[in-house]
Amino acid sequence: MKRIFNLIPGLFICLLASMSNGAIAQESTSADALIQKGLVVLQQIDGNATGDVWENAASFVKMRILKETFVKNMNQARSTIGAVSGRRWASVVRIRYDADIQNTPAGLYANIDYATDLKDGHTVFELISFQLDPNGVWRMTGYVPRDKQ
Repeated sequence: MKRIFNLIPGLFICLLASMSNGAIAQESTSADALIQKGLVVLQQIDGNATGDVWENAASFVKMRILKETFVKNMNQARSTIGAVSGRRWASVVRIRYDADIQNTPAGLYANIDYATDLKDGHTVFELISFQLDPNGVWRMTGYVPRDKQ
């Protein structure tokens, strides 16, 4: 079975955010914490709880994409990979942007790439991106499943 992944317009928004010195609910910025946060989001996507993912997404994502469109696009993207038997992290990258880039807010972002084993024996990759919001909470900004890393 050949898998073809296309980036769905508006689904993957970028990787950027602003961080405040007066963080209220500061989350850990460790790689382990980011990996776990990404797995929680992937489980929500697997469980068809993409509406909840949108509710907890970065504010700039919610301003640009209607909830209904986000849910439809996320479900469409997730449907391209099939049944998952397991996931393991492949890479974690944190990026700081000091200025708006392509209409994405400045700040601290993280990309977590997972090698995802499917029940049919194939392995695909899923990229989850987060922005650290002003309150110190990592907020999802993008999801892209693909055949190759």
